[in-house]
Amino acid sequence: MPQPEVSEGMVDLTHALVEAQHLRAWFYALERLPVSVRETAFSEMASQMRSAGEDASLTEAVASLTNPMIYQGVLQAVRERVGDATSRT
Repeated sequence: MPQPEVSEGMVDLTHALVEAQHLRAWFYALERLPVSVRETAFSEMASQMRSAGEDASLTEAVASLTNPMIYQGVLQAVRERVGDATSRT
């Protein structure tokens, strides 16, 4: 089965999370939130980004993080790329 294509926005977002420790810490902290709260936070963030005219592909990447499977996949990918031994997968 072919792998789904990863959007350029998701690649950029994941790269930013890997490169910027403060963004990564924020992203990791979201894991402790209830799923519904995390989903709402990403949804509201994407809405604000759209209203502000932010990059559409990055905005869609943030919006897609409302899906728990996508959030977990990005979380795992970031942890693997930074060699985070605290991975909870």
